[in-house]
Amino acid sequence: MLCKLAFRNVRKSISDYTVYFITLMFAVMFFYAFNSLDAQQAIMDLNENKATSAQVMLESIKLFSTFVAVALAILILYANNFLIKRRNKELGIYLTLGMGKGRVAGILMLETLLVGVIALVVGLLLGVLFSQGMSLITAKMFEVELKEYVFVFSPKAAIQSIIYFGVMFVCVMIFNAVRVSKQKVIKLLHSDVENEKVIGKKTWVSVLMTVAGIVLIIIAYYLIIKGMLIMYLPFVMLFGIPGTFLLFAGLSGFVYKIASRNKKKYYKGLNLFVTRQLTSKINSTHTSMALICLMLFVTIVTLGASSGVSAAVNKEAGREIRFDAEYYVTPEEVESAGGGAAALEAYGIPVDEFFKETSEYTYYDSDVDVLADFADYLDVAQANEMADNMDVKAFAGAVSVSQFNSFLRLIGEPEVRLGENELGAVTYNEKMAESMEDFSKDGIKIHSNGKEYTLSPDRIRVVNTRIMGSAAVAPMIFIYPDADVANFERRDVMVDGIYIDGVPKEETDQALQTLQGQLREANAERPYHNFTTALTSQDSSIGLRVTISFVGIYLGITFLVTAAVILALQQLSAANDNKKRYATLRKLGTEEKMINRSLLKQIAIYFLIPLAIAAVHAVFGIQGLMSMINMMWYENVYQDVFWGLAIIAVIYGIYFAVTYFSSKKIIREQQ
Repeated sequence: MLCKLAFRNVRKSISDYTVYFITLMFAVMFFYAFNSLDAQQAIMDLNENKATSAQVMLESIKLFSTFVAVALAILILYANNFLIKRRNKELGIYLTLGMGKGRVAGILMLETLLVGVIALVVGLLLGVLFSQGMSLITAKMFEVELKEYVFVFSPKAAIQSIIYFGVMFVCVMIFNAVRVSKQKVIKLLHSDVENEKVIGKKTWVSVLMTVAGIVLIIIAYYLIIKGMLIMYLPFVMLFGIPGTFLLFAGLSGFVYKIASRNKKKYYKGLNLFVTRQLTSKINSTHTSMALICLMLFVTIVTLGASSGVSAAVNKEAGREIRFDAEYYVTPEEVESAGGGAAALEAYGIPVDEFFKETSEYTYYDSDVDVLADFADYLDVAQANEMADNMDVKAFAGAVSVSQFNSFLRLIGEPEVRLGENELGAVTYNEKMAESMEDFSKDGIKIHSNGKEYTLSPDRIRVVNTRIMGSAAVAPMIFIYPDADVANFERRDVMVDGIYIDGVPKEETDQALQTLQGQLREANAERPYHNFTTALTSQDSSIGLRVTISFVGIYLGITFLVTAAVILALQQLSAANDNKKRYATLRKLGTEEKMINRSLLKQIAIYFLIPLAIAAVHAVFGIQGLMSMINMMWYENVYQDVFWGLAIIAVIYGIYFAVTYFSSKKIIREQQ
């Protein structure tokens, strides 16, 4: 009997469950698809470096999946509360007819189980289909070709999805049972005629809370602008999160008073009706709206920043590297062997068998503090603040002109000629080179090594001197006369080489790394502390780029869909509560067009308020993150952020449209 009734109720209330069901379905689909990446990795022919990067990606997905599951469980419970609220009168009728609370709870549990099982099955089926496409996307991002199509199914991901979402549905069933057991029949029967209080606090309290929230948020913004985000992050959260909750807590009463004072607009059309409905809803849901705002903020920053960071890594990997391998040889070994290449030969690496040409130069730490001396010219946010508050110093590199010219000859660049008391400079970033040219054109002298140097624009070179990323090395290198580097501290001797012709670079690369692995196993003491090849660096950057992209999309879409669903359910619930009010408006002669316009306005404002505040938060959050990116990679990636924001606009817009048309259908019922 209970099963038959539960089936009938689900079929009858299918429109009520639509948004909830679709959300569960997509949650399962994405959860399975991202957690099935390990099965997709198995069908790809990844080399050792890419396989290591793929493993890092999988571990990151696994870590964030637990967090995503917990967040979804909490928010699904919250969303379920709105669905049950709409059926309060129905539940009250069951109790009035003599059905015990246990049996009513049983019906709700069966309904939840039925919807959950269907959503889980459909979600898994869609997830399996979606994962087939993700195999192609993953292969493309890892830059490998699939020789033939292979159907991918991950039993591990399927079982994980069933367990995680099964626990969620059990929690929802328990929540529903407890809710029914605590409800009174009279309250359930009259829940549809209960009015929410428009303002639950005095006006001055609302104004005070709003002002306090704005002040705390401004402090958080100031901390982001003032200094490096990672340094001030705990304080930003300490002020920003409570500030957002206070802002929404005081918003309804404050906005209501402002709107009601403008009598001309307040009494125009259905503005009075819309204002009272909207402010009463915000008043009763300000806590959830603040949470939604913070989720949207995380979504915007996550999708936007992941796009920017991924683009920066991609640009970093795409820098033109005109040599194949580099060694960081210790200066002591170079002195002992009589040269960097000689030290490698003595270690057991036949340089001539692998490289057709090599160059070597000593890398020094100069005494030029980039943050202190060049902050006004470099496009690096918070450089002065870092130097003052964190006592951070970033000394430029230094090389002797004769040794560095051997490297320039290796890569086919013109040599540098220096005059008396003149420096050259090298950077791999064109934007930084332009800033250095502006510095030199202003006639500013560089004080270094007890001397005063000039930097001519024609002595600045834009070349890539390292295979390793820029974040690990000085942002600029100055080229000194040979005699002027004697007082600087030696860091490394850079030995760079170009592989021999006639053999694929992949084979030479693998053979060289195999030989060095054998030498390490023989416990031979290495003359170098770091070795990198261009191919290895590119493979590593691919893994980092894929990890950032997948984790960003995974978290961003999860939070975005969840926030949009909560807003949608709240508005659908409001539409259901207001059916009689809209019916009264029709009896009073209000045109349907005007009613629809008022409904659209109400839903649009309700959706836009948390999004607008989240967007303002995100402007400062992304600015802080992009400043860090610019400092690490010196790349302008703001245009790439907009791709992530476009995803937000599309998904959020879809849920807004679904909410409006569903609400319009609800208020037309029982006319």
